[in-house]
Amino acid sequence: MIKNLDTRFAAMAAFLAASMATGAAFAVVEIEDNNTIATAQRLVISGGSVEVNAILGNGSLGVNDVDFFSFAAKAGDVVTLDIDGGMKADGSGVDTTIAIFTPDSRILIANDDGGIFDLGSVFPSGNLDSYIPNQPLPVTGIYTVGVSNSSHVFLDGGGLGSSGFSTNNTNGSYTLIISGVSDTTVQAAPPPPPPPAPVVQQINIEIKPGSRDLAPPINPKSQGSIPVALLSNPGFDPRGVDTSSLTFGHSGNEASYIRCFKETRDLNGDGLPDLLCHFDNQMTGFAPTDTAGRIKGRMAAGGQFEGQGWLKVVPAKAK
Repeated sequence: MIKNLDTRFAAMAAFLAASMATGAAFAVVEIEDNNTIATAQRLVISGGSVEVNAILGNGSLGVNDVDFFSFAAKAGDVVTLDIDGGMKADGSGVDTTIAIFTPDSRILIANDDGGIFDLGSVFPSGNLDSYIPNQPLPVTGIYTVGVSNSSHVFLDGGGLGSSGFSTNNTNGSYTLIISGVSDTTVQAAPPPPPPPAPVVQQINIEIKPGSRDLAPPINPKSQGSIPVALLSNPGFDPRGVDTSSLTFGHSGNEASYIRCFKETRDLNGDGLPDLLCHFDNQMTGFAPTDTAGRIKGRMAAGGQFEGQGWLKVVPAKAK
């Protein structure tokens, strides 16, 4: 028995290799145990059809083996179930019987021999392969196909009864082809695009406005405050700044804000109103290698801004 099964598996492997070489549809291989409707092998059908290469006799039931395969379909699908390669040209193989069960496990239709209408089987013995053409499906749901040998008949619920027919062709390999099924695979919706990053407006600032130095000196150890001018430009009016949101220092995130003057004035001679604010010197966190100070904030009406100005960090005076 083991030798025979090994031979069948080798034949199945050869069939798969030939199918792939000739461009035929890829065939799914049966997975045991699938001998009840509850344990039916679920088939995912894409493109309307699927082929299953299977063996009767390799399951736990031996010569009483039965295979079940389930698939999702829609009401109105017109499906064809075709067994090919069960009966071989020399009369060996398995004489199959098939049935399709509705989602509530009732037999919709069954067939023993396809006869002359089963063009995919080998004649003369191949007309014993089972064949159900153009069967409309009444409801949307999960349908199940049962395959057994012709000494059995299927019962509602997936049970087996005796057909009263005795056959020596009870076990062997076969190909089940299911076609005419709507593509029920659900494509996952693409994830929504991430929200756009908030636009941060760039502004000009001047540290220690009025200083003669392009990079005014800053001593991080000194007490007091650092004046910083927020300079107007055609796209930025500092009178609309939410002053409580201002941060300034080494990275621009330092909570060093002290106050801003309520009145604006022109601090750089361009005729536009500028805003002068003060920040705690020791809270700015400047490092000896820093060459710029950075400011961040929000407008009262919404929108973010940031800017930077030149500076030079000087060492603390030795005591």
